[in-house]
Amino acid sequence: MKLGKTMKKLSAMIMAFAMIFSLVGFSGNTVTAEAASNPVKLHSTVINFVKYGMTNYYVYIAVDTNSASNKKVYVHHSTYNQGWVDTAASFYKKADANTEIWRAYVSGNEATDFVIKYVGDGVTYWDNNNYKNYDAERDTLGSSVNVRALPLRSAYSNYYCVQATVNNLAYNKNVKVVYTNNNWATSKTANLSYYFSESGTNAERWKVDIPVTNKDKFQYYITYTVNGKTYVDNNWGANYDISYYRAY
Repeated sequence: MKLGKTMKKLSAMIMAFAMIFSLVGFSGNTVTAEAASNPVKLHSTVINFVKYGMTNYYVYIAVDTNSASNKKVYVHHSTYNQGWVDTAASFYKKADANTEIWRAYVSGNEATDFVIKYVGDGVTYWDNNNYKNYDAERDTLGSSVNVRALPLRSAYSNYYCVQATVNNLAYNKNVKVVYTNNNWATSKTANLSYYFSESGTNAERWKVDIPVTNKDKFQYYITYTVNGKTYVDNNWGANYDISYYRAY
């Protein structure tokens, strides 16, 4: 009888360890774990600056507003000479009543491989892209985001090159920019055209050149219609203007 109880305890311990290790993935020096109900996930990445072989980028992170009273959010990323380190994100703006957007800036002397780390009320959660990790230059869209404007400095003095990344949800799709040159007294709509597919992802880049007659009052947002549904990126209600750009 005692042996039977001992075997049952041993079996239970083995099953418990198996469950724990099934939640944990290893990559380099970092441990990445997925929670069943995760209050944090990658929203998107935007390259901010490319020069002299360096790439600086922003990582935008969606956080459940009601998940904890005390939140800390990090991009846990690889580096060329220091292993894996944390770069703290800070609150950026509210996306809606239940979602906050946090943003971290990662400088160009770092590698682009990263995961998202969230500490809420002493509990740590991870978003590790289903154990594959993220790449800042490849994963411009998180799994739950289907359209994202990619602001950049135009090469033309009287035109602004509007670009957007969309998840390729179907072959037939329509990507548009709605813009104004007079602070929304009137507005116009233009179609973006397919530019290229982003390597290693399901995302596509689309673009169009828009004439700008008044840079101080120029604003825009992106719409993406596919499978009978329209997705909008209006910079969380603030719209985009010429001040939102990445430099080369």
